[in-house]
Amino acid sequence: MMKEIPNKLRLYTGMIIIIGIFCVFWGSRNIISDFDSRILFFIVIGIITESLDIRIKKNIAISISFTIGLASVLVFQSYIVAVIGFSTMLLYVEIVDGKIYHLFNSDLYKRIFNGCAYAISLATASMAYNMFDVRYTGMRMQDFSIVGIVVALLMYTIVNLNIFTTLMCILGNIKWKEAFHENKWTIINITALSPLGVITAVAYNSYGWFAVVLFLVPLLLARYSFKLYIDMRHVYFETIKALSNAMEAKDEYTKGHSYRVAEYAAGIAKEMKMSHDKIDKINTAAILHDIGKIGIADIILNKPGQLEDDEFLQIQKHPEIGAKILGEVDFLKEVAEIIKHHHERYDGKGYPDKLCGDAIPLEACVLAVADAYDAMTSNRPYRKATDSNRALRIIINESGRQFHPLVVKKFATYMERESQKGKVTYVS
Repeated sequence: MMKEIPNKLRLYTGMIIIIGIFCVFWGSRNIISDFDSRILFFIVIGIITESLDIRIKKNIAISISFTIGLASVLVFQSYIVAVIGFSTMLLYVEIVDGKIYHLFNSDLYKRIFNGCAYAISLATASMAYNMFDVRYTGMRMQDFSIVGIVVALLMYTIVNLNIFTTLMCILGNIKWKEAFHENKWTIINITALSPLGVITAVAYNSYGWFAVVLFLVPLLLARYSFKLYIDMRHVYFETIKALSNAMEAKDEYTKGHSYRVAEYAAGIAKEMKMSHDKIDKINTAAILHDIGKIGIADIILNKPGQLEDDEFLQIQKHPEIGAKILGEVDFLKEVAEIIKHHHERYDGKGYPDKLCGDAIPLEACVLAVADAYDAMTSNRPYRKATDSNRALRIIINESGRQFHPLVVKKFATYMERESQKGKVTYVS
């Protein structure tokens, strides 16, 4: 396993594992001298909560196990929390696409790394809490220092975020700032779960393990309801993607077009420093932007020659058809709006509503540039692909007429950056 890991990644993960194992070892010494059933209880509920995470994307999952981690920091106030955190990440059970993954059939190195990262984060939080608990004896809640809790949360967030952001930089060969932007959702997750962690600690200190179990029941029920929603959303979206793929399968010349457009559009949006939520919507809109062509006759879509005026009018209906299909679904309404206007022009000569300038949604302007570039650089029945440099020059020349000037500027920057990575050929 280690032979497959690049030297830079091996060095970094090895360093985190060594520090994490030290924290676990130090915590184990405390367990040997002062073991009680509380430690086993927190390990068990930590494993349970981590095992019941909800996967939002392939590499992003939401878990409430941090609630138990923070509670353990407040209850034990020692390096024992490193043992609890490490055990949680090592022994949890995960279900992905119907298959159960556990310690004995999954990547052990990855589990050890995640366990050590969690152990370091919790140990640092515990150390910070103890330091400020001694210094600030006022402002307490059920004998817990409020200042200590705030500082512990801050330290946990800084350490955990830095560990995984640096990992993303090495894995993706990207800048730290870009990796942080991709990973900053963890701050929201930690902030949202921290009050539950404090409440769990208070409940445990006041009423024991039964109160914690009782408190977790409604949380797990809420988790179940949320998972049903995510599953339903996933199934619907996969169905729409299947329709999009079916649309592309009707014409070999457009195969893969939507996914290339999505890559370009997401790249432009990142250059424009758009929020993760907007980038996600643009990516979705790009994948589904031609779904409305399902309602257009094949004889028009695949016509090898020039379209007649009435045929072109039929083609122009596809953004509205697509928007109508997706607009029926609540969480795709904003995506539908982007799709509806991705053929508008900055000068107002586009379709379907002849919007101009800033009246066009900026996300639609991003999609318009990405779509036009890929269309020009792809083979079509009526013409061969245009050279990438020439296509880029055409888009730059159309800045302020067909395309939004800011979007064009950011697209040029994105293409230049990609050319430096060797992904595209670009000559300025």
